[in-house]
Amino acid sequence: MKPSVVLLLVAIFFVSLLVFPTLGAQQSWSVISSHGMITGGSGKLGWLHTDGKYIKTASGQIVYLRGCALIEPAYDVDRLNGPGTLATRAERLKQLGVNFVRLEINIDNWNANTDTNGDGIGNRDFTTQAIQEFTSRGIYVCPGLHSGSFRNQFPYDTQAWINWLLNNIVIPFKDNPGVCGVYIFNEPGYGAWGGTNLGGGVTSGYWNAVKQVCQAIYAANPNLLVVVHADMANQDGFCPVLRTDPIPTPNVLYTWHYYYVYGPEFNPYLGWMSGVLDPSYQELVNRGHPYYQSYYYGNYTKARQEFEQYLYDRFMWVPTELNLPIINDEYGWTGDEEPYFSYRACQKCLAANNGVPQSGVTFWKVGDTLDAPSGNPVGEGPYPDITYCPICGEPLPRPREHPEPGWLQAMHDFHQILNKYETHWSYYAWWPKTYGGYGLSIEGDMWSLSETGEVWKDYLNAPT
Repeated sequence: MKPSVVLLLVAIFFVSLLVFPTLGAQQSWSVISSHGMITGGSGKLGWLHTDGKYIKTASGQIVYLRGCALIEPAYDVDRLNGPGTLATRAERLKQLGVNFVRLEINIDNWNANTDTNGDGIGNRDFTTQAIQEFTSRGIYVCPGLHSGSFRNQFPYDTQAWINWLLNNIVIPFKDNPGVCGVYIFNEPGYGAWGGTNLGGGVTSGYWNAVKQVCQAIYAANPNLLVVVHADMANQDGFCPVLRTDPIPTPNVLYTWHYYYVYGPEFNPYLGWMSGVLDPSYQELVNRGHPYYQSYYYGNYTKARQEFEQYLYDRFMWVPTELNLPIINDEYGWTGDEEPYFSYRACQKCLAANNGVPQSGVTFWKVGDTLDAPSGNPVGEGPYPDITYCPICGEPLPRPREHPEPGWLQAMHDFHQILNKYETHWSYYAWWPKTYGGYGLSIEGDMWSLSETGEVWKDYLNAPT
């Protein structure tokens, strides 16, 4: 080989070292590993299916669904919160590495195609446009029944439930593999279906109805993933029914929700967590949540072990021991900010009323607590350490110093644990980060990332 050719090849080699890392950084949202795993929003989408605990493409590549929820269709009806368009929103999430969006439907606005701003594009049109914008950019979408009057209608009529899902989601999008799945019911009240308690409130009536729904969806489109709640009340874990009677239909994903703030600050499902004075977090240790105390004291190695054990005992045993696929399609972190404005529990009022919440008390808490006895509502956060009950004037101290002790390390650990156990996940939600809220974007922006958003972003394309 001539010396001039050798020099040319060497020059090309060193130039390539400069060029290719730069290109790789630009394409960080699209990763296809040597092991066949697919993460990030990229390329043409194809149908997915479950294979044991995994989700795979038709060619057998493993796919990890990671992203966030689009909640405007359920709450803002037919428009986005903040600046931008559906196209710019989709581009932003694609840029970050999102490959999965949970798309929330309010059944009443969908059915009425509610148009709130007179632009001729109602809720159903808007939601359909969102699906097109995301899927055309290589991001899977999973729409589902999130809110609305169906909660009062469908639990007693399984066929009506099936018909709505088939006629509005399954069949209309049957030719779009980017609509990878459907979540059939968000946080169902299991008791409404009746039957016996299978564990943690999950009832046999609900479980039998869900089996019918899954079978009907599979018959209409066998390529569709079906997301089903099988989690017990109060984040207590997956129901033991999964060991003995898992849903026999293929392509079922079992979901669970998690909020780190529920333990130390408030829990709308358990009264004891509201207003319990527990500055050392010992009460939470006694009740099976030792990691809160360890994170609070900065014992991060111990906290990580305790947190992982807690999550394994309640959730991660399902993919590990049963080889079933799971997804956490709703979770959130406040960044250690006390949520829900000034709600605090008044034990005096509860005791005077035999523990039954009075008028003005929500979820064992009083709303609009006062800045002084007979004073003014405290407004929005941050909130003082002591507020006052508007009913009896009793001082209401903050239950604990931090609603999310050691939140930053804990949030990193949580994502690492999800990925370690090959769990699919979707954060709640791409929303402005108000005080005490869970939003991934900063308030008034809907583009830049909040502190919690920065942590979430780091794991979108992280290896398992």
